[in-house]
Amino acid sequence: MTENTDTVAVKVSMKDIYLEVQRQGRLLEKIANSLPDAESKLDDHENRLRKLEMRVGWAVGGFGLLAALAPFLTKLVA
Repeated sequence: MTENTDTVAVKVSMKDIYLEVQRQGRLLEKIANSLPDAESKLDDHENRLRKLEMRVGWAVGGFGLLAALAPFLTKLVA
């Protein structure tokens, strides 16, 4: 048997892992600080959804009323 001496070994120490984890933590903190406040964004989104739901409700109610009055209106026109 011949031994393969061309293999390359990589050694990663606990210090290397610790330093990388610390660097990643700093990067995540920078990203988190640059993002807008998620809670206020959610509240704003919820308020916009409620307003949209109210508008759709009024529109559906209005069209329903027109559909209910349509037979009477066609008799008046005809």
